[in-house]
Amino acid sequence: MRHFVLYLGLALLLASPAQAETFKEFIAGLKIELTEKGLDATILDRAVTSTPTLDTSVTKKLKKQPESTFTFEQYRNRLVSKRRVLDGTQKIQEYKDLITSISSSYEIPYGVIAALWGVETSYGKLPGKFNIINSLATLAYKSHRRDFFRKELVNAVRIVHEGHISLDDLTGSWAGAMGQCQFMPSSFFSFAADGNNDGRKDIWQTEADVFASAANYLKKSGWRVGANWGQRVVLGEILPKIKISERGLTEPKPVSEWQDMGVFASQGGFDEPNNLNRTARLFMPDGPSGKVYMVYENFDVIMKWNRSSYFAFAVLTLADKLSMNTESRS
Repeated sequence: MRHFVLYLGLALLLASPAQAETFKEFIAGLKIELTEKGLDATILDRAVTSTPTLDTSVTKKLKKQPESTFTFEQYRNRLVSKRRVLDGTQKIQEYKDLITSISSSYEIPYGVIAALWGVETSYGKLPGKFNIINSLATLAYKSHRRDFFRKELVNAVRIVHEGHISLDDLTGSWAGAMGQCQFMPSSFFSFAADGNNDGRKDIWQTEADVFASAANYLKKSGWRVGANWGQRVVLGEILPKIKISERGLTEPKPVSEWQDMGVFASQGGFDEPNNLNRTARLFMPDGPSGKVYMVYENFDVIMKWNRSSYFAFAVLTLADKLSMNTESRS
């Protein structure tokens, strides 16, 4: 009991400052930080108003995220719908010269660029209407990832401060993702690219910059040129005990080791480019009794964009369908 009281007292001591700090006090502290970093703190004032209050629409979203409410099949069908495939095929035709040029320059398949564009904002139609800075302020104060969102908030203010976009136009998702490719503010500074050579990196309105930024993100994240991202496999026997994440991913192993454990390609084999020395993981979204996939390096690259195996599978499946449709129309 004595130890319990000590631990409880320590927990309360550590929790008290965060709990005692009001949102208004939190904003005041942020303004000091922004000023110390040489940024215009009035940008924050204008974004959250003179009497700052939490954005309740953001806190509601925080409690209800797609992967928490959808099964894998529902999630995949939602993101890789017939409408999204049709719209994407039409968009690729509309921007064919531009997207293929950027695809060639960055050595990223145009289908993958288009798929990310389609999944993130329905090909630019739904970039989000949330006030980015206000949303990030709410998340920096309220979410369990306070430090992360605080850094993103500072970067969002920096975006306006440096003139990349006006405060009124800095809108996006409830979680702080911006533009047609839904970059977080830190990703903007790391990966945004000038696709039309006009001296700006406009991921909000300029498709050339949207495509180039997405391609640049994947290239810098380690995209393997010419390599496939995954394939169906079958389990020939009961596998040894392996750790599987909540979202169906195993730990990585060489393909040869998976083969020795009783994993076989459902069609063809593990030949080039699926050589036996490559590292791969099994993806079992419905458990070992459901469909099983072997996924490679490029699957992991998409997970750097969004840390979700469901998201990566859906994007790459959509990319394959878009490429197939486009090539069949050529």
